[in-house]
Amino acid sequence: MRRTAWMHSRRFPATPLRLYVEALGAVVQPLLDGRCRIAVIGSFPDVPQGCASESLAEIPSAVVAAPGHPLAKIKGTVSRVALSKHVQLVLTDRSPLTAGREFGVMSPLAWRLADLGAKHAFLRAGLGWGSMPLHMVEQDLADGSLVQLQLKAHPLMGTAFSMHAAWLKDQPPGPAGRWFVDQLKCDSE
Repeated sequence: MRRTAWMHSRRFPATPLRLYVEALGAVVQPLLDGRCRIAVIGSFPDVPQGCASESLAEIPSAVVAAPGHPLAKIKGTVSRVALSKHVQLVLTDRSPLTAGREFGVMSPLAWRLADLGAKHAFLRAGLGWGSMPLHMVEQDLADGSLVQLQLKAHPLMGTAFSMHAAWLKDQPPGPAGRWFVDQLKCDSE
């Protein structure tokens, strides 16, 4: 992403780039409000009506906990019953677009965080378990700061985040936007 932003500034110096980091519907809300032209969606299951989208990549994920967490001590597959007895750290939406909907919540003991970095810090501190993009926790798994939990396949807890670029159908990306989307595809390959 850093390389793409730098190349964008060189190739399209008169086109401003403003990057907001949000989750779920809060990614799409600025697009719908007209505050941005392209949204990069990673954790929002539905593209709103009036929007077009293009697949960018599949980002592998892992369900993790700190090594001292009780779930990390379970050998083999962790049952859904065991998961439900512990705090699950869940990414939450700052927008009203997903009000009343749950995504991947498997425990009634859910703590909701609106920032993936905060969720990562809470996981490392042993305050719960949760799913994270694998690239964000690879070093933690390698150095033992986090442990990957083995779960039975479950439709609520996928093994990847599907990344998409979205825009309003009546405002498709211009040359700079099209180039940016194409670069995001290249960065993920």
